[in-house]
Amino acid sequence: MAWLTWRQHRPQLLATAGLLLLLAVAAVVTELPIRAAYHRHALSSCLPPATRSGCELIVGHFRSEYAARVGMTRYLAVLPALAGLFIGAPLLAREFESGTFRLAWTQSLSRRRWVLSRTLLLALATVVAAALVSALTMWWRRPFDDVGGRIGPHAFDVEGLVVPAYAFFAFAVGVLAGMLLRRTIPAMSLAVGIFVAVRVGVETLLRPHYLAPLHRTADSVAQSARGRDWILENRLVDSVGRQIPTAREDLAIVHAQRARVDPQDYLLSLGWRRAIVFQPNDRFWTFQAIETGVFVLLGALAVMATVALVRRTSA
Repeated sequence: MAWLTWRQHRPQLLATAGLLLLLAVAAVVTELPIRAAYHRHALSSCLPPATRSGCELIVGHFRSEYAARVGMTRYLAVLPALAGLFIGAPLLAREFESGTFRLAWTQSLSRRRWVLSRTLLLALATVVAAALVSALTMWWRRPFDDVGGRIGPHAFDVEGLVVPAYAFFAFAVGVLAGMLLRRTIPAMSLAVGIFVAVRVGVETLLRPHYLAPLHRTADSVAQSARGRDWILENRLVDSVGRQIPTAREDLAIVHAQRARVDPQDYLLSLGWRRAIVFQPNDRFWTFQAIETGVFVLLGALAVMATVALVRRTSA
């Protein structure tokens, strides 16, 4: 069965291997100048709890210089969806479109074993490929994660354990969509739609609350931030904790300017402070484990549903 699966899906597997090779070459070529700049500016001496003078300027220059390259890594978040689009969705849909499933079901192999052997072999290949992409991305992003943290969505979504979990979920949903619709193109569309909806829902509704966020009140009214943490809220509040509307803040600043008083000093005199709600960077692996469990469970449920549907489908 493994040889048959390889023969039928050789183009997708070879394309995946080629994509991995291309990503590896691109990562090595683009990473060399970044590592050189990181060591040239001795950025390791600016990492918390270091208090080296001028660090804010040095780190800011480093980030701005390579901002475009870091931004490109965000597009890696679409790679797991490709597992559902090009590997998962066609797996059973093409069998039903061509009618070859009837031949397979007349053999001594049970339907359950037939679908599981094909699904699990390709799922394993998908997970391994996604894990390699994740490891490569973590190696490439390390200088930026050191100075900026990695629990924020832009880094979290393309690093760690969640990447192979996303790929497994996308693949499993694609297989289920193919079983339900029995047409390749509609199954691909449905798989991508479900994957995106679940990913966005988990990121916006569940992830911020995996653990209770921390609260901090800054002794300033400036737009302060904790550079390595994931900032959920950053708002101006009065002495009793009520949020200050933007219009009221603007009016107070205008009043201070007319009185020729420093606006920040004036706002502080009113008892206003900056309230920050955040998830600390050191929770990265805890959040990764939780979200990985969520998507592995959802993927496993999709596989179980596919097996149940195959067993109940008439030839």
